[in-house]
Amino acid sequence: MLDLLLKAATVVEPTHTLTVSSHEPDNRLLECSEESHTDYLVTGNKRHFPRRWKTTRIVNAREFLELLGPDVI
Repeated sequence: MLDLLLKAATVVEPTHTLTVSSHEPDNRLLECSEESHTDYLVTGNKRHFPRRWKTTRIVNAREFLELLGPDVI
């Protein structure tokens, strides 16, 4: 399973450091989402994230599945 994920993954190396979130490790995720122009960042804990960052909408798993629609579930 991990091999499949690694084959499908795109490695992103952010070009700058953010201090948007009060939870420092969450800034790394925002840096990667900004660098890769991610549409969605799915997290179980949205507390330290803004609702949206640049092109990225921050959602939990339930919200993401609802956005995908009933055909995907």
